[in-house]
Amino acid sequence: MLSIPSILAGVLALASVVHSAPASLDAEPNSVSGYAMVPISWNLPVKLDDPTGATVTVTGTIEEAIAQMEASYPGWNATFQAQLPPIPADDGDGASLVSTAGLEDPAKYDCNVDYKKATTLTIVWGINYLRGVPGTAKNGPGPNNCGRVSCSWNSAIYWCNDNDDDKELQWNDIADAASATKNKCKYNRGHDVKGRGSMKENWNVLIRGDDC
Repeated sequence: MLSIPSILAGVLALASVVHSAPASLDAEPNSVSGYAMVPISWNLPVKLDDPTGATVTVTGTIEEAIAQMEASYPGWNATFQAQLPPIPADDGDGASLVSTAGLEDPAKYDCNVDYKKATTLTIVWGINYLRGVPGTAKNGPGPNNCGRVSCSWNSAIYWCNDNDDDKELQWNDIADAASATKNKCKYNRGHDVKGRGSMKENWNVLIRGDDC
């Protein structure tokens, strides 16, 4: 018969093994396996109705950038929301937002990425926010750099650069790639989504569940 100290030692040993086991990708917020994370900067106009006027640089996701602008310039968020393009009523079920950049669809999709699923409707709103941002996005130099450009309600969009040099894009380009990936990689009758869309120009977008 095993003694109580022996049983306790076995329990503690098992607990040690469980505690030291590597965390799954699901347990690593704001990260992409195989990629270094870089902060995303946004050069946003102080007055949205005067895009050639003074600008302010803020970092984070688009949602965090909006919150920073609202804190510094009360009313900024209301103006931003008012100028967003409309979302079709059925887009939460997977219909595509109308592209304004004319970008080609991703050359390759991976809908079996090892992450939690995001909520499709939340991703749709993130895409729409990206469409409302003036100017360009820069990531690099790469390769293998990613930045989290949108995250709310545990649903995130990442933009990753696989080039050796800096990559500069219109925010609409990233929104288009995310929208195409969202439409291709739907789950649960369109309610959820996760996947990666890779472009011919060596950059990609990743949609995944995340902590935010």
